[in-house]
Amino acid sequence: MRRNLAVGWFSNEPFQEVCGRNLARIKEVFFAWPGVLSCRPAPDYTPELRARQIDDLKWARASGIELDTLFNCNCYGDLAISQELADFVGRMLREMDTKGLMPDTVTTTSPFIATVLRRDFPRVRIRLSVNQRVHGSVGFESILPLFDSFYATRERHRETAWLRGMSEWARAHGKTIGIQANSGCLRQCPYQTFHDNLHGHDRRAQSKAGEPFGFSVFICRENYARGSYEDFLRSTWLRPEDLPRYEPLVDVVKLATRRHPFPGMIVDAYAKYSFAGNLADLMDARHVFPKSFDNGAFGAVQPLWDEVRECACANDCRHCGRCAELMAKVFLPHPDGGTAA
Repeated sequence: MRRNLAVGWFSNEPFQEVCGRNLARIKEVFFAWPGVLSCRPAPDYTPELRARQIDDLKWARASGIELDTLFNCNCYGDLAISQELADFVGRMLREMDTKGLMPDTVTTTSPFIATVLRRDFPRVRIRLSVNQRVHGSVGFESILPLFDSFYATRERHRETAWLRGMSEWARAHGKTIGIQANSGCLRQCPYQTFHDNLHGHDRRAQSKAGEPFGFSVFICRENYARGSYEDFLRSTWLRPEDLPRYEPLVDVVKLATRRHPFPGMIVDAYAKYSFAGNLADLMDARHVFPKSFDNGAFGAVQPLWDEVRECACANDCRHCGRCAELMAKVFLPHPDGGTAA
C-alpha cells in the first residue's frame, strides 16, 4: 500500500472525514485558491466556504498531506505574458503563506507562470498540468529546467510499458511522473482544449449558451446519446483494482473529485483498491448510462479486460471487436432495475 493519491479539495462532503479515513493513502490535496480560476468552474467563495477551505487545508498540512495549488487555466488571454499575471501569482502565493499554507507544489499549464515561480519562489516545486497533453519525453525535454514533475497525457495512462519507460527517464533526470485515475473524458477528446478554455474564462453557462446554435460543448454526452457506449471502455480511466499495476511506475495518482457529486465514493474506492458498483459513477465527468458498467463483471473477465486496457491500437482504434465482446459481459442492467441517479 502506497501513499500516492492526490485528492482534489471538495466541499459538498466532509473533506476531513473522507480523507481522515484514507490518510495512509493520500499524499497530496490539490486546490484552486479563492480568486484563482482553473480548468474547472470556480465555486462561489462565500466567506463561509473560504473559511472552510482554509480549515480543511490546515488540517491536511497538519496531517502530513502535501499541498498542490493550481494555476492551470488553458488561457490567460491578454495577460498571458504580463507583469499583471506575474504579480497576481505572487500575491496569491503570499496570501496562502500568511495562512500557513504556502503550497509544496504548484501545478500549471503556463510556461510563463513556471518561469515566474522559478525566479520568485525557488523552493516551490512546479508540476506540468495533465491538460498540456504531452505524449512523451521529447515534449518534456525542452522544458526540463522549468518543471520538477509532469502529469503524463491521459491518452497513454493505461500503457504500463510506456509508463515504465517514462518513469525511468524521469528519475534519470531528477523528475517524477503522475497520472490521473478517473477521467471520464473521451479518449483524444477534440473538444477538450476548447472546453478548458471556457473554464479559464469562468464561462459557467457554456452548455446553455450554445443552445440557440444547436451546439453543446459536451461532445461526450452527445456521443453517448447516440449509443456509442463502447467509447467508455476505450477511455483512459483505471479501475481501482488496476492501481497496483501502475503505482510502482508513478509518483502520484490524481483523483478528480473537485466537482463530483460523491467525492468520498471515489476516494474510498481508489484508496481501498476496490469498488462494488457502476464504474461510470467514479468518473469525472460522471455519465448516466441506461445500463451499468458493473465493476465486478470486469474482474470475472480479467484476461479480456487486460487486452482492452493495454490495447496497442487504443489511440488509433480499428474496431477489432474486443470492446464489443467486453461490452456484452460488463454492460449490464442496473441492479435496481433502473438507471443510475
